[in-house]
Amino acid sequence: MGSKLVFLAVSFAVGWLVQTIGMPAGWLLGALATGIFWSFFVQKLIFKSELFTVSLALVGISIGFMVIPEELWAYRMLLPAFLLTLALTLAGGILLGKGFEKWAHTTGNTAFFCCLPGGASEVIALSERYHADQRIVAAFHTTRITLFVLVVPLLVGLATGGGVSLPAAATQPFAADAWLVFLALLGAAVIFCLARFVTFPGAPMFLAIALGFAIHQLLVPEYSMPNIVLGSAQVLIGSLIGMRFDRKTLKELSRIGAASAAALALYVLMSVGLALIFFLLTPLPFFTSLLAIVPAGAAEMASTAAQLELDATAVATLQMLRVLALFIALPFLIKLFAKKENQHAS
Repeated sequence: MGSKLVFLAVSFAVGWLVQTIGMPAGWLLGALATGIFWSFFVQKLIFKSELFTVSLALVGISIGFMVIPEELWAYRMLLPAFLLTLALTLAGGILLGKGFEKWAHTTGNTAFFCCLPGGASEVIALSERYHADQRIVAAFHTTRITLFVLVVPLLVGLATGGGVSLPAAATQPFAADAWLVFLALLGAAVIFCLARFVTFPGAPMFLAIALGFAIHQLLVPEYSMPNIVLGSAQVLIGSLIGMRFDRKTLKELSRIGAASAAALALYVLMSVGLALIFFLLTPLPFFTSLLAIVPAGAAEMASTAAQLELDATAVATLQMLRVLALFIALPFLIKLFAKKENQHAS
């Protein structure tokens, strides 16, 4: 327990330092780099998934404070473009899986589960049931998420000028900030308990956004959530993701060589292309579209949007809808494209 607390304290300090010197999404990227360094050179640590639920809750509550009620109904205009890009994302992932099977000389099921765009935990868990090589599947998804969390926030931050702070929060009295931090922690505890009973994908963030919105509108409409809440959530997210990328992951990727690098590069290009299509079909700015459409975690992309003063509500909504749609579609995709167990049982 002591080693975990030391690691999280160092991650927080590095995240704060990187944010302070003006690096876009510094909290997230500093903690991510700390997690990777720690797993490679200090100690591999295993954290319970409940800690990620807490980070989701803190991100959701912070975004709930930013929701503008008048804009919610306008999001319905994004639905046709979202459905189109979702279909293209699924098609692109399946085609990429077909190519990955040939390049990496893996089984069809291993390639299929590697290239499914999202729901990493569910995909990794299911891959073993279909006799895919779970080590490769886990390594590929871990690297995909780490790559997107590292590259996308950095590029968006640099391109948009990287809003490192929220001016409204900086003018609040200390007592108000302390009260809001307490409310955020209390809200996170409530979401943590509710998440045990409401288990659909993205539930903690959906519930947290609603709770944050209610707290803001009903209790403290004149205040903004202090930056430290969102920053702390990003530190948790970054450090946990970074810790998952370890020597074992790198070893599995190096085992299949250039094929993994090519597949990941194509994944990035596909995501940028889909974001461009979404941008052309909707009124959202390109970098908001990129954060909303890229197949990475909802918490990571939404918290980045919030920190850079982009439309975090739209990003969170579209990311969570993508995860939910993929979760619903997963059984049908497996039935169509994964081979039966007994064909690989030998």
